[in-house]
Amino acid sequence: MNYKNSRISRIRTCACAIIVMAAATAALASIGGGGGGGGDNLLGRMTGGGSIISNGLRVTHGLTLNCDATQNPQRLEINWAGNRFHLEQLNTAFCSKNPGIDAGQPSAAFNTYTGSGAGRFNGVSGSTIDVVFTDAGEPGAEDFASYTIHDAEGNLVLTASGNLDKGNHQVHNP
Repeated sequence: MNYKNSRISRIRTCACAIIVMAAATAALASIGGGGGGGGDNLLGRMTGGGSIISNGLRVTHGLTLNCDATQNPQRLEINWAGNRFHLEQLNTAFCSKNPGIDAGQPSAAFNTYTGSGAGRFNGVSGSTIDVVFTDAGEPGAEDFASYTIHDAEGNLVLTASGNLDKGNHQVHNP
């Protein structure tokens, strides 16, 4: 084998090794990432609360949610038009950094919280919720909340989203 063929063979071997390493890294990230988002689940927690106005309806919430669904406490309450949802079990949690959102100071590893769980709707267990919350810095007017709640029979009872009308979300590093 001459020098040129030997060099091409080494380049091909390196290229194959890089492709295999990239594929393995992507597979491990999807397994360890907590599901969703296509990347690693970042650590920390989000606290706060406030209200949004969605289709003329004021919806209020209060939260303490960890990026690791197995950590406690996990607290979330949503109230609207005489109704209430109270989280009993957080099933999924995924924290990520959206480069288009600046959470300001103190600097935090993430600014977007996505989760799902089960709880009580008007005192009856078996309802489900999907949420997204963001922290876009102080004073909270650009923070975002989105909730979708189904009752125990699977009926949609609330879908609402928007920037906070009042309140603030705060991201905390671990």
